[in-house]
Amino acid sequence: MADSNQRADTGASFRQCLLELKWMVATWAVFFAWVIGYSSVAGYAAAEQAEVQMVWGIPRWVFFGWLIPLAAANVFTVWFCLCKMQDEPMEELPEDML
Repeated sequence: MADSNQRADTGASFRQCLLELKWMVATWAVFFAWVIGYSSVAGYAAAEQAEVQMVWGIPRWVFFGWLIPLAAANVFTVWFCLCKMQDEPMEELPEDML
């Protein structure tokens, strides 16, 4: 049974927000796993070596464990905001619901 107190325009807007939330949480989880997983493994391995391997003057494990995921997350965020996010028009409410 439908709730008569529910706004008439929350259905499509809620579904769109939920879809965008799922995208963001999944993306966050992927980048979290990449940063924490790679950095912990490569960082401890680099600490055991006598010489630090460098990429553009940055330790290799920092470059691939933090800088690359940061750049990839920024590119994803721009793409997501420009291509996937949608503006749901709010419908006019009936006079009795105002």
